[in-house]
Amino acid sequence: LSLIDTELLKLSLIDTELDKLSLILTELLKLSLIDTELLKLSLMLTELLRLSLIDTELLKLSLMLTELLKLSLMLTELLKLSLILTELLKLSLMLTELLKLSLIDTELLKLSLIDTELLKLSLIDTELLKLSLILTELLKLSLILTELLKLSLIVTELLKLSLIDTELLKLSLIDTELDKLSLILTELLKLSLIDTELLKLSLMLTELLKLSLIDTELDK
Repeated sequence: LSLIDTELLKLSLIDTELDKLSLILTELLKLSLIDTELLKLSLMLTELLRLSLIDTELLKLSLMLTELLKLSLMLTELLKLSLILTELLKLSLMLTELLKLSLIDTELLKLSLIDTELLKLSLIDTELLKLSLILTELLKLSLILTELLKLSLIVTELLKLSLIDTELLKLSLIDTELDKLSLILTELLKLSLIDTELLKLSLMLTELLKLSLIDTELDK
């Protein structure tokens, strides 16, 4: 009877230890559930980050559109100036025709009043020289405007290149963040593997409990 009592005490102690292990296993199961919830939260956070990046890109696109609109307005103004220059060139051609006519008139006047009209012709020549100088200046301005248009095109290309550089920098930052997330995921996978090992141990313990119960039954 004393041996039976000792064996029963041992079995009771084993039962208590098994109860403790079962409690530990339930806690571990709770931790595994918490891990799954954390994984879900990490996925939700990645989605939110993607949405925020899309919003920033849309804001950048709107700013780019406003800049393009400003440039288009500037180009329209330049086109207006070019049209004005073409009109001035037309006027210069008309003036040359008028000069030709005036020369014909002067020749006719020379035949009639050579002395008196020589003074008038000198004055007309001076005015025509002034007009020719003005026309040359206008031509210079037209050339300057064409050069400015070329420079504006070069500036737009440089702006495009700078925007491409900023986008590449953003992509590199996103890669670093993804590397960090991959490291976190590997750690979570390690934890899940530990949880699976603990589950295996719990199953082994349950099997041992069954065997102990069978032994007690056989001893009886």
